This record gives sequence, C-alpha cells and structure tokens, in this order.
Amino acid sequence: MTPQATTSARVISMTNQVGGSGKSTSAVNLGAQLAEFGLTTLIVDADDQCDASVALGYEYPDQLDDQKTIYHCLTQRGTKLAEAIVPALCGPHEDESSRAIENLYLVLGSGEMENAEQYLTPLTGREMWLKNLLEPVKNDYDVIIVDCPGSLGIVVIGAILASDDVIACIKPGYKELRGLTRIEQKIELVKDTFGANGAHADLTGVLLVDVPTHRSQGAVWDDGKKMAQEAYGDLVLPPVRRSTKIPESYAHQKPLIYFDRAGEATADYLAVAKALGFKRQQ
Repeated sequence: MTPQATTSARVISMTNQVGGSGKSTSAVNLGAQLAEFGLTTLIVDADDQCDASVALGYEYPDQLDDQKTIYHCLTQRGTKLAEAIVPALCGPHEDESSRAIENLYLVLGSGEMENAEQYLTPLTGREMWLKNLLEPVKNDYDVIIVDCPGSLGIVVIGAILASDDVIACIKPGYKELRGLTRIEQKIELVKDTFGANGAHADLTGVLLVDVPTHRSQGAVWDDGKKMAQEAYGDLVLPPVRRSTKIPESYAHQKPLIYFDRAGEATADYLAVAKALGFKRQQ
C-alpha cells in the first residue's frame, strides 16, 4: 500500500528523441532526491531498455513471477497500473541486503514495450494510454516521473499528454541542442490537438547531463552549454557534471544519493530538484 498524497500528483516526463541522453539516470536520481525530501514519488519506466527498473533493483522485470509490468497494463484489458507498482530498491532485487527506498515506487518496465507503438497504432484514443492508466493512482503520489523511450512516437505523445511538465535531457552539444526544436514542436502539437482532453504540458526544463568540468575535457560541449543558456535562459536547469559514480551507481543498482551521497553528481541532482521548485517536507 502506498501512502495517500494530499493532492493530485505533479507529472513530469523526461524526454529526448534519442537514447543515451540521461533520461533514465535523471528520472531515477531526481526521483530518489524527491523521496528523500519526503515526497511520495512514482517512477514510470516506459522505456523498453528498462534502465530505470534496473537502476532501482529489478534487472529482469519481465522474469519476475506473477508480477505485472507496464506492458501488461497497456495490452491486457482490466489490468490496473497499481498491479505493476513495486517498491524501488537500493540494491539488486535478489540480494538479501537490498532494502526498499522510503517514499519511492516504480512502475516496472518491460522489454516488450518495444512493441508498444505497433500495438497502439490501430487503437482509437491511443494517445490517451498513459493518462488513462495514471488517473486511478494520481492521488496516491506527490510526484510522478515518466522515463520516456528515445523517440517522439505515440508512447511519448501519450506521456506528454499525461504530464504537467516536460524536461528535455540532453548532452551539451550542438547536434543535441538542435534536437530540442523537435521536442518543442511535438509539445505544441500535443497541446493544440489534445487541449480538449486536458493536454497542457510545457517544456519547463532543459537538463544538461554529462557536462565536462574542465574545458580541456570537451571544448565543443562547453560551448554547447553556453549555447543552451543563450537559447533557453531560465529553462536551463543546473547541469549534471560528468562523473564515474553515475555508471558505477547504475551497476550497483543504487541511486546516487545512496551510493555516493557526498559526490558532485548527487549534489547536482539536489540542485535540479530545488530548481524545479521542490522543497524538503517538514
């Protein structure tokens, strides 16, 4: 059972049209930070790579006995999202030393989500898929973070439609910055097309990840960081610095705040949480 939140959850989608942009890392570590703040937080793993599920203790979510995943909720009539929600873990699921993370929950991902676009295409109201799934559980959480796949297809359109905020996760290069235009266009299209269905999300944050800490580590990327700030101003969130602790924490299946509490990247995600307006609960 999850504790009841006092209001309907704020829904945030982490997006980019390509993989490897830091969406899953950011979803997991921002979520863990918000849970540490005392906010009841749900991470929805909508990416067929299942990186958010792996990072939170569930390396093979499709192989868990009698456990539903997000794909079951999408494709099996009558399966509720609550059936796919599990406690987020600090450490591997099969490890006896692992423990549940207070206030943090996970909608298990599935490799079968690679078929989601094909499944959804012929359906009427297909863009409403995530909004409909989230509706029964929104009052149970303070924040819901959706880890989107690396595309701008139907799955992501559904995530945008269900969201209050969209955060674009990018690496600070010129090519990556150009891709932001497509994300903005998709958000506007969703609002124009589905405004009557409640679509209202805006691009409210640009999160630069894997940012070099010294110019010698990547002059082009440093220039890209400046370009992002010039183009998007206050939308640019505090950057997440390059750190070997990020892949190490993933390998150990622990969020940064539990793997490297005093580390630079951990501090960066704390700064991101604060920049988004979240505060530690009294």
